[in-house]
Amino acid sequence: MKLRIKWNVKCFLCLVPSLIGTLIFFIIPYVRVLYYSFIDNQFRRSFVGLDNYVKTLSNEYFQLALKNSLLIIIIAVPILIISALIISLALSFGIKKLRALRTVFVLPMVIPTASAALIWVGFFSGVDSAFPVYLLFIWKNIGICIILMTAAFTNIDNSIFEAARLDGANRFILHTKITVPMIMPTIIFTVLLSIVNSFRIFKESYLYYGGTNYPPNHSYTLQYYMNNNFLKLDYQSLAASAVLTSILVLVIVIGGLIVQRRYRQ
Repeated sequence: MKLRIKWNVKCFLCLVPSLIGTLIFFIIPYVRVLYYSFIDNQFRRSFVGLDNYVKTLSNEYFQLALKNSLLIIIIAVPILIISALIISLALSFGIKKLRALRTVFVLPMVIPTASAALIWVGFFSGVDSAFPVYLLFIWKNIGICIILMTAAFTNIDNSIFEAARLDGANRFILHTKITVPMIMPTIIFTVLLSIVNSFRIFKESYLYYGGTNYPPNHSYTLQYYMNNNFLKLDYQSLAASAVLTSILVLVIVIGGLIVQRRYRQ
């Protein structure tokens, strides 16, 4: 019993630096953001209830930013996941020559964003749509998705595939009925990770559009809205939009975790 207590104390002491960092850099700032979202301004600090949230939700630019952020999730994330799944299947079970190109898929993760944005400007300078931003998001994030899915594929016992082949299953049935369902928790986790990363596409979009705070309407996302409110010192709108965005992400993550738990049972 004494040894167990000593071990638990050691584990807790190892966690203390991380807990302190989380408290200082995440929890306390978020509490302050919540506080700012319920007052009229940072000088008088009068409690106004949900007025800041009502104003933010009725703001046309917030609605535009929310729509564009959701479009990235609806359009770009599925393309990213499907592409990563196909490449991972090819790397794990298909084309052997493709395995020599593994580094190519990981390379976007180490290339500086500024360099990638500069190349994108050269290729898509005349494109007046959100397609270049979607493609840049897919290109930057496909590497980590392939790594996660390939790792999940390699953990599947080969005896399962041998038994399925003995029962007459072809390659299509093998992957659609066995392989993909078995790694579905990993796929769901990858989807959630990609959705969270879609809210962080601001740096890439900002550099692609030349450092402007007001890109074309089709690429104006929630981070642009919050950044502009910060520059205007409108902390109440900034705080309200940040809290609404965090709630949206939290709802998506909780929903994904519920679905993931069902596949694990």
